[in-house]
Amino acid sequence: GQKSLALDTAIGMWQLLFAEKQWPLVDHWCQFLQARHNKAISRDTWSQLLEFARIVDPALSNYDPEGAWPYLIDEFVDYLTENGVIQKGKLSDWSYKL
Repeated sequence: GQKSLALDTAIGMWQLLFAEKQWPLVDHWCQFLQARHNKAISRDTWSQLLEFARIVDPALSNYDPEGAWPYLIDEFVDYLTENGVIQKGKLSDWSYKL
C-alpha cells in the first residue's frame, strides 16, 4: 500500500534486479537519482522503469519523448544526453566502463 520507496532501498533493489536482467544503464540510472533526484521513488516510477528497460533499447534509439513515461524517466534520458552517455541514438564507447 505504500506510494513511494526510499531512494536507497530502490537503488539496492534495482541493482539486484538488473544484475540478472543486465540492463546496461542501471549504474547511470542510480547515479542520476543520487545526483539529481535524491528523494523517494514513486510507485509509478518504480513500476515503469522495468518496462522502460525492457522496451527501450540501451542506446535510446527507439525512445519517444512524447511517450507516457514518468517525468523522472524523461529527466534521466536528458541526463544521459547531457553527460555524453548517449550520442545520436547510440551508447558512447566509455558508457559501459562507468
